[in-house]
Amino acid sequence: MVGLKIEIDGAKEVADGLRRIDRQLLKELKQGMKEDARPILQDARSYASGLGGSGQYAGSLSMRAIKDGVRIQSDDPGAGTIEFAHRGAYYLSGSRRGLPVGVPMGGPPRALVRASEENEDAVRRAVETRIERMIARYLNG
Repeated sequence: MVGLKIEIDGAKEVADGLRRIDRQLLKELKQGMKEDARPILQDARSYASGLGGSGQYAGSLSMRAIKDGVRIQSDDPGAGTIEFAHRGAYYLSGSRRGLPVGVPMGGPPRALVRASEENEDAVRRAVETRIERMIARYLNG
């Protein structure tokens, strides 16, 4: 399994504060963070689809809210190889030990980490803006 955990510094404190004010605000924040991080998931799926193969890796990418951010992950058993292996890699164990691994073209990281790196600044700004608006809305009624 390959996963990417996106944590927001201070999110735990913000979440605790919102929970004390109104539990619905916390739910709104978590849904909003998933919405803000959606470009990472979409780009990762797009990159993964472009790698060829059966499309299982792209289809296995999913996102869920966690305590202080979101987690995007794949449960595809070959995800680590698809994402990070270099051309010319060989199986190290099992019945295929010593045989070449089918590695997609292009250098690692190929999909999930690449999408995260490319979207990091935009997602950070979106989440910060969302939190600011929620606080301002609460303070201004």
